[in-house]
Amino acid sequence: MLLEKKDSNLLKRAIDEWESQNVITTEQASQMRQQLQIRKFDWKLVAVYAFIIAVLCAVLAIIVLLSDKTLRELIEKFTKLTDITFSIILSICSILVFWLTKKRLRVYLYAPITNNSFLMLGAFLSLSSVTYWAKSFNVFHNEYYGIFFIATIIYVGLSVYFKSNTLWALSILMFGLTYGAFTLSFENEQQFFFGMNLLLRYIPFSFVLFLMLFYVKRHPTLNIFKKLHYIFSLLIFYTALWLLSIFGNFTKYEHWQQVGQFHFVVWAIVLFLTAVIGMYIGLKKNDYIIANISLSFFIINLLTRYFEYFWEPLHKSIFFMILAIFFWFIGNKAEKLWNLRFLNENGANS
Repeated sequence: MLLEKKDSNLLKRAIDEWESQNVITTEQASQMRQQLQIRKFDWKLVAVYAFIIAVLCAVLAIIVLLSDKTLRELIEKFTKLTDITFSIILSICSILVFWLTKKRLRVYLYAPITNNSFLMLGAFLSLSSVTYWAKSFNVFHNEYYGIFFIATIIYVGLSVYFKSNTLWALSILMFGLTYGAFTLSFENEQQFFFGMNLLLRYIPFSFVLFLMLFYVKRHPTLNIFKKLHYIFSLLIFYTALWLLSIFGNFTKYEHWQQVGQFHFVVWAIVLFLTAVIGMYIGLKKNDYIIANISLSFFIINLLTRYFEYFWEPLHKSIFFMILAIFFWFIGNKAEKLWNLRFLNENGANS
């Protein structure tokens, strides 16, 4: 069994504990210790980062190519390429990438990182092709929500076809961009949309995602995305609430700068209470997703308030010393809880 060094040490301590309590025999303990091997290097992590960088570099190369006016004019001069030709080329490229990915999925079943990188590249190419088709037919003038909405539909269809969580995540993000761009188009002179700035608008948007989750859970085709959809809904909700506790419901920087930090204390309290309720619900229903995300934002909120209220009055050495003690306390408690849960689970299984 290949393990990280810290996981191996933890398992060895667990085996020693089971052996001392006569849960397992000395011979069984010896055999279990012999099966533990420390992983020397995590090549999977390297592969993940390498493919992410590769896709980002490919995307940047295409963006630079399409956005560089001089380079585009040079290409058009020698190749006579028009916007509609660019649209056709990008569409063909995206179809080829998805076709290649479909073939790879049949042959390379155990290469999810590579396959997902191909899907991400195909998704970007399809978004680019939709953008250029809109430009070619002179539609969606400065109304980018139309382009984002079409891309959302495409990503949803592709995620179902490929059964891909990566594409489903992209479809949620694209849906969020559609919503944001749509509300921006209907802002009033004060840049409010029904009395909400851009941050506050994503609170009702997260509620829409939660409502969609009921359908995702019950639909047999979409059921595989329920966990990811749930996580994204929570992250969007908590992130919007956390940013509101910093910036409030303001649309202009100069207005935000004129008020003190205590003006946002209501949002901070709402975030604290919401996080506590989320942790309670998570522990009550054994829902570790909402419990962990709520705990994370409870700590983030606590640290944010600490920086806001004590950065100026406290000496910096005292400030960071308190911060060090705080993180040590959290790490120590987390390690004890994790070890206790691990021992309980494995002791029960034994």
